[in-house]
Order: sequence, then structure tokens, then C-alpha cells
Amino acid sequence: MSNIVKLLRFRLSYPKIVLSIFGQAHYFLIAIFLFKHDLIDELDSPLLLDFDFYFILLLSVLFSITWFLMNISLTTVLLFLSHDKKYEDGSAIFINTMFYSIAYLTISLVLNYFMGLGFKHFVVLAYSFLALKIVWNVLKGKFKITNNKS
Repeated sequence: MSNIVKLLRFRLSYPKIVLSIFGQAHYFLIAIFLFKHDLIDELDSPLLLDFDFYFILLLSVLFSITWFLMNISLTTVLLFLSHDKKYEDGSAIFINTMFYSIAYLTISLVLNYFMGLGFKHFVVLAYSFLALKIVWNVLKGKFKITNNKS
């Protein structure tokens, strides 16, 4: 029963969802422009009349939607597994997760650019945030259990 209460406290509204998706879509759009030169070379001069431009925009939004869905699913699972009282407010966890994910996308974009890697490397690096989040929470939980025993 308490898991249902935690989920209801998550308070995801449509404006939050849309803002999160479009707030992260521009990172994928920048990555496409920086690392996917073959797709960018197909663009014609008037961008607003070019079908490929809208395809690139749609592609970045789709990447952002999958990023958002995976991130929110993982956050929900971690919220259910958390027994800490400070995580009772789900909206605070959602906002923190979005800030962390935007910071991680920025870092992965900059690292990928300076290392001269391609678009596939950026996608792998970007989606590894979720794996790092799992590892971080497992380690944090392990150390917390160890500290409570002593």
C-alpha cells in the first residue's frame, strides 16, 4: 500500500513531462548536428521547407522520449525500493533526477566532442547514465547498510 502512496506523490503533470522531454531533446539535436555529418549534409538551404530537418527534429525528440521513459521508470523503481523517509516526496526525486540527467547529458556531449567520437558513442555514453544511476544507488545502499550495523 505504501508503494501506491509513493507513486501518487510522484506528481507528474503534462507540463512537467513536456518540459522534461523538450528540455532534453536539444541535447540530442546538438549531438546529431555535431556527430552525424552525413545526415546534416542532406539538409537543403531553406531548413523550414526541408523534410530531413523535421526528421532530425523528430529523431531528437524520440531519443529524448526514450531517455525520459527509461529515466522515470528507473526512478520509480528506486523510489519503491527506498525506505528512507526523506524520499517520501516523489516530485523532489523527479526534479533532482532531471537536473542530474541534464548535467550528465552535457558532460557526455562535451566529452564526446573533445574525444572526437561519433554519434553512436554519444548515445552509448548518454544512456550509460541509467547504468551509473543503478550502480550509484546500489553502492549507496550497501554503504548505508554497513554504517547502520556498526
